[in-house]
Amino acid sequence: MSRAAGLDRERGAAVSEFAMLAGLVSVLVLAAAQLALALHLHNTATAHVIEGARYGARADSSPAAGAERARTLLGSSLPGTGGVSVTAGRTVVAGMEVVEVSASLTMPVFGPFGPAEAMTVTGQAYAEDQ
Repeated sequence: MSRAAGLDRERGAAVSEFAMLAGLVSVLVLAAAQLALALHLHNTATAHVIEGARYGARADSSPAAGAERARTLLGSSLPGTGGVSVTAGRTVVAGMEVVEVSASLTMPVFGPFGPAEAMTVTGQAYAEDQ
């Protein structure tokens, strides 16, 4: 078999290889983007509930004020999360009284669209009025 005959046999192989790999690469890119979105939502929500717990743990404040602060921060930085449920209260951890703020919010499963799963984050801060 001559070299020219071998090259003729592989004509058009690049098109079929691209078609087979493009789908796989697209799925991998979308999975990485979904992971990035989930981590962003989780980290932002965690930071906001911790801020709410700190605000509610001040000597001149209350856990309810901390929950409201967390709710305001979540609403302003994570648009489209209208189903946010924020709760706050006092609890004892290792013999110390802390203010605990928890938020339950929805995280879209397919990018910013599609069905949503619930995610709960919690923040605690040492109660200053002890």
